[in-house]
Amino acid sequence: MPALPISKRYTLYRLLPILAVVLGASSCGEKEYSPEKAAYAAGKDLIIIGIEEYRFQTRGDFFNKNLQALEAAANQARESKERFKDGTWKLAHLYASLACDEAAAEPVWQEHEKILTEWTKQFPESITAHVAKGNFLTQYAWHARGTSYLNEVSPEALLLMNERFKQARAVLDHAKSLPVKCPGLWASLMNLAPGQSWPKPEFAKVFEEAKASEPQYFEHDLAQARFLMTRWQGDEGDWEAAAEKEISRVGGLGPESYVRVIMDQRGYYDDLFAETKASWSMTQTGFEMMRKKYPESIELLNAYCRLACIAEDRTTALRLFDEIDNRATLSQWGDRKRFNLLERWARQ
Repeated sequence: MPALPISKRYTLYRLLPILAVVLGASSCGEKEYSPEKAAYAAGKDLIIIGIEEYRFQTRGDFFNKNLQALEAAANQARESKERFKDGTWKLAHLYASLACDEAAAEPVWQEHEKILTEWTKQFPESITAHVAKGNFLTQYAWHARGTSYLNEVSPEALLLMNERFKQARAVLDHAKSLPVKCPGLWASLMNLAPGQSWPKPEFAKVFEEAKASEPQYFEHDLAQARFLMTRWQGDEGDWEAAAEKEISRVGGLGPESYVRVIMDQRGYYDDLFAETKASWSMTQTGFEMMRKKYPESIELLNAYCRLACIAEDRTTALRLFDEIDNRATLSQWGDRKRFNLLERWARQ
């Protein structure tokens, strides 16, 4: 375990982080959904609003213990391989919607675990229930550790963290034997890997199994990149090289897979292209292809512009700011103050 503060550490759920805050998710109970707040945060992106509505529904089913509905929703998403119009997988959003709020009180975490245990008992062969429980136990392990430097974490907390990691591994290993296969299982295993400090060969084996199962489920690529960061098991340049290699995978997403990794990794660096070996030219190529593939996604437009600013590509940024106009998505900028500041920079 690196002796690092983990205010920016690895986390399972990075999808729509700003939107969750704006919608006021202060506990693990049902959110008070507000179309107005959602529209403000989404920059009028109807895709994001639709995703949030879907996640609100699945989260509500979970806390209302409507487990049959969750089973049906997950089976539909998995079998259809349905994606929203920004290319994100409905299945990944379902799993993400079941995460526990990091700031929740301990009784809420315990209630969350209780529901998951009940789910696996009612549906012992449910791959969805087991993956969701494995995800929760991984998150619960990090919760036990806290966000302090390693030398400030108590032995009791570290012991509890490692025990929960072991429980998560046992649940996910058992899930491998279930009759239905799920790309989310491989993502969950790889998301667990940093906490258990897996050797690189063990991770690589799981990653290849994941890609053989579903080469376009890009959550696998995000998990690989995080694992290969220097704060975990990687060396300098590892995650960048791995992301570049995936561009040529047969049956994969091509340059889109590279962009998905870059979008995710952006949150870990102040200046992504200066601090890493990430390529702006590859990123730009991928975004241009994605803009044609997902023309309705305002968030992808904003993500492209945000990364152009980081790369100090003023020409591209200005073109994209013109296209964004008054449709800034807070998930990419954090707040409108930063958006306005960078827009002024582009227009100098």
